[in-house]
Amino acid sequence: MTEVPARTTMQGLARTLLLLRDHVHPDVPDRNLAEALTRTRIAIVGDRPNLQVESAQHAFVTSALLAARSGASVHLVAPDLPLLGKHTPLRGDRLEAALLDALEDLIPELHGAATLPAEELDLAIIIGDTPWSGRARRVARLQADAWSGGIVSGGGTRWCDHASPFGALASAGLAAGEAFKAAVAQLRSSSLNVNAFDELFAPTVEAIVRLAPAGTPAPSGDMGSFDCVSGGAIIQAALYALCRIPGARGAVRVIEPEVADLTNLNRYSLLRRSRSAVLKAVDLAEMGLAGLRIEPIPQRYDATFREQLGPPAPAVLVGVDDIPSRWEVQAAAPFWLGVGATTHYSAMASYHVAGLGCARCLHPRDEPGGGPIPTISFVSHWAGLWLASLFARERIGARPPVLQQSAYFTSLRADSSASLWLGPVAARSDCPFGCGGVPS
Repeated sequence: MTEVPARTTMQGLARTLLLLRDHVHPDVPDRNLAEALTRTRIAIVGDRPNLQVESAQHAFVTSALLAARSGASVHLVAPDLPLLGKHTPLRGDRLEAALLDALEDLIPELHGAATLPAEELDLAIIIGDTPWSGRARRVARLQADAWSGGIVSGGGTRWCDHASPFGALASAGLAAGEAFKAAVAQLRSSSLNVNAFDELFAPTVEAIVRLAPAGTPAPSGDMGSFDCVSGGAIIQAALYALCRIPGARGAVRVIEPEVADLTNLNRYSLLRRSRSAVLKAVDLAEMGLAGLRIEPIPQRYDATFREQLGPPAPAVLVGVDDIPSRWEVQAAAPFWLGVGATTHYSAMASYHVAGLGCARCLHPRDEPGGGPIPTISFVSHWAGLWLASLFARERIGARPPVLQQSAYFTSLRADSSASLWLGPVAARSDCPFGCGGVPS
């Protein structure tokens, strides 16, 4: 990596640079922000006993991809093992080789490595109880079960097979946030408010995130038929999770009109740079998502298209930023509707069924955008992961109770009880879909 990030590198990180603008003085050049991201050295470390478990490989791979999409230099420390399960967008059948190949095809001019750097690492991410004796400013050790994942203190425990990717992907989302903090720490002297900066970006020593209560059965691979409105960051993160469920199968329509570009690389979980000029829906259809058969529909979802499309699938997952488009999906009245969204460092997801507050009750007013939205890899990852978990729980009859219909999560402070809000969606008396009063 050159000292001054290349123009294409800056394009790949453009949305993340916008996010950093919230915290630094306006006279700090973008290249300084990009240099902080690209100077960050992260190691992902796993040994044979842990990485022989499929979900441990999901934690390893996802931590690496999310950190790289945020601009970090990623160093892999792992034995030569075959890949277990589905790992799209990786290609090949060996863990290290396939992951290195993918890292070369993300943010331009950034590279992965199979060796540790001579310099001290900014962060080492350790899988399970893998031994670690290297030099790193910080160490984050990951642990997971079927539906929860976290960063743990101490030596960790051996990774176990829980026939589910969700806990592993939760732990990876936390790890990626810590990698970002390691980069942002270099900008402290340029911060607008040092106290607020320190509070938000303080390292997380220990945290656990539960996507479902303990004892919830493992997810089923049978997902039936469902629609995805958008082929962007949140839907890609949801499909990334769903295709990793053992035995994943289903018929999916992806409704998305746009072509991908370099600015999408920082947060699209399934996008490789070599595919950044392809229609998003077509790319998803062609990449191979286990047994999920994707029908690409390169159209914008609006009232006219809703009438042309006819009845929706029984379940619809929505990740589109445009709020009126969410209203149009709700107007189609699918049996189950899930909505994912992000704002800065927070992720949101909700489900909507008859008798509860609908998507228009949740977002009753349009909020027109004013240009590119600041985003980063791990926040989109969390929005898609929460959305996928709600859908997966619906498929096994483990729907969250009404009081947990909507989730709002700020992962950077997952060690705080205030990081996660769960609550109902109040049914509005003025909702045009006739939702009525507040649900009981």
